Amino acid sequence: MILGFLQGVTEFLPVSSSGHLVVYQRLFGPGGPGGPDETQLLFDVMVHLGTLLAVLIVFRSDIALLVSSACRAATGKAGADQADRGSLRLLLLLAVGTVPAAVFGLGWKDELERLFAAPIYVGFAFLVTGSVLWLSRFSGRPGRSGRRAKDLGGTTWIDALLIGLGQALALIPGVSRSGTTISIALLLGLDRRLAARYSFLLAVLAILGAVAVQIGDTGGIPADQWAAIAAGTVMAAVSGYVALRLLLRIVIAGNLSRFSYYCWGIGLLTLGGVLSGAF
Repeated sequence: MILGFLQGVTEFLPVSSSGHLVVYQRLFGPGGPGGPDETQLLFDVMVHLGTLLAVLIVFRSDIALLVSSACRAATGKAGADQADRGSLRLLLLLAVGTVPAAVFGLGWKDELERLFAAPIYVGFAFLVTGSVLWLSRFSGRPGRSGRRAKDLGGTTWIDALLIGLGQALALIPGVSRSGTTISIALLLGLDRRLAARYSFLLAVLAILGAVAVQIGDTGGIPADQWAAIAAGTVMAAVSGYVALRLLLRIVIAGNLSRFSYYCWGIGLLTLGGVLSGAF
């Protein structure tokens, strides 16, 4: 349940769930220095599904509209109303934003997995996350031109691609997916609500991709592990829901950069642990 809680909270707060799991496993042993075993991989899959459930609940209206618009478009019945046009545009931007992580994740899968056994890289990645979050404080400030924040209609495929590159970078443990994608979106001038909405809808595809990659390496659930895995999954869903709601408020209030200090702190502690031999 502890790992489920940790996954749920850190999956959405901009502090990197993968980085925290590496640190936790190094300190307390699940998976050990040699990497996670099959049961641990299965647990990772299930808690990812728990966090996915949290996203589906929070953004259920958006997802239902996207699915219905896609179905109408596929059958040639897409309407010309603003809702359909907006949904199809958002779907296109989500598709573009998914490409970098798909290419990076599949092309460098083995190299990325090796990073989970190298906490020194995780420590530096936490520092990168902190720096990206700190830079987000400069977003949303009106420039000399008085330019307004971008809405969905003003968001381009280049914006989506750059945000997607941030998501690809977040495949490195210690780099926060939500923190990086939202920060880049804000720095590109997207409206705060749209930046958060786009980031977490993009997370649906990212989490599904992670589950699809991992599930091929797992077997069935051992009889003696059902209760623990189910408890972890439920805990990930509940804590993820709470963390997601909290982060949405933080982003809209313009306080995302405050997490930079935490990421810098845990990054320095991780590097200190490596240098001292604790890891």
